[in-house]
Amino acid sequence: MNTNLTNRHGENPAAANGQQRKFNEPAVITRLKNHFKDRPSWYYSMSIAATWAGVGSLMVGIQMAQNFGIIPFLIWAFGNTMACIVFGIFAPMIPKVREVFRSKPMQYVVGLMCVFQVWLNLNGIHMIFKDTPMTGTFGLALAYLTAAFFIFLLFKNGMIRSIFTDNASWAVVYGVALLLTIGAIIHSQGNMNVLSFGMEPASIKNGLRLCILLIPGPFLYPYFFKILDYNDNNDMGAKKINIRRAFIIGGLLFGAYLTFTFLLAWTNFNPVLNIIKAFLIFIIATSTVSSFLYSIYITFGRKLGLFVNITLVGLWQLLIPMGVLGVWTLMASIRIYIVIGAILFAIAWHLISKRKKKGAADA
Repeated sequence: MNTNLTNRHGENPAAANGQQRKFNEPAVITRLKNHFKDRPSWYYSMSIAATWAGVGSLMVGIQMAQNFGIIPFLIWAFGNTMACIVFGIFAPMIPKVREVFRSKPMQYVVGLMCVFQVWLNLNGIHMIFKDTPMTGTFGLALAYLTAAFFIFLLFKNGMIRSIFTDNASWAVVYGVALLLTIGAIIHSQGNMNVLSFGMEPASIKNGLRLCILLIPGPFLYPYFFKILDYNDNNDMGAKKINIRRAFIIGGLLFGAYLTFTFLLAWTNFNPVLNIIKAFLIFIIATSTVSSFLYSIYITFGRKLGLFVNITLVGLWQLLIPMGVLGVWTLMASIRIYIVIGAILFAIAWHLISKRKKKGAADA
């Protein structure tokens, strides 16, 4: 696969030209790019955690702890944390798996999953502001503006811009999450929510089901495969690193963030805290939206990708009534079969190719 992102995958040809950058880019962007080229591991890890998060990580996590109990939450959190780690360890290792996911049929299937991911996060931005004085109308407008902004930004600048925005936004997430958690604990003193252990078979079963649905998720993230390719070969001259380590750290960074989710499940929110929580979820959602809008460029190419992105934003209103959990459950229930089938096909393809080579050598 051609890992040069110019033309086919949405990079601006001018942005790939070093001399052009010197005249057009602010000095801070140039410094960031130079730092990224020398030490890309941390940028990859932060971008992996930010992309994997999505709106459901906070909203669904709080619901899991409050509705099903501590143990089901921990099972869900384990699956959420291990998903990127499993991908980082096995995706570079499984023979033919990259070829399978690059095939035209899989590209279009994965592209459809990316559309659902964008819808899911736009739904989250819309819904979270319903519980604030700013109203759902504000959330609706903010979701549309966010999608439009990243469609324009990524169409112009491509992957490297996505890595930088993810790195910055995920750093902000930790700061805002810490502020929100401290504020919510202080506000809830003497009135904390009581969480059950959730040892009932139905609760444990629900936690295990969601855990299993989470594990294969990253295999349908074209952006993660692009990170693998970009690490192997890129036109920026970024240093090649141990990419498995970057995905492991990314998964652990995400797991550390889930600590805030668990603590927030015990607390209550006043109107001010609800606004802070809404903006926290908005920041989380923007990283995921940007990565999946870019993934659609990877899947469909620059021009068709732009058309698909504009169309999915126009059709999003049809999915709003399903809410966040409804869209996520529909998507996750489908993708597990796609990923298992694709991995089994990749392994079978490898074994057949190996047998043919052996037969040719013996002949």
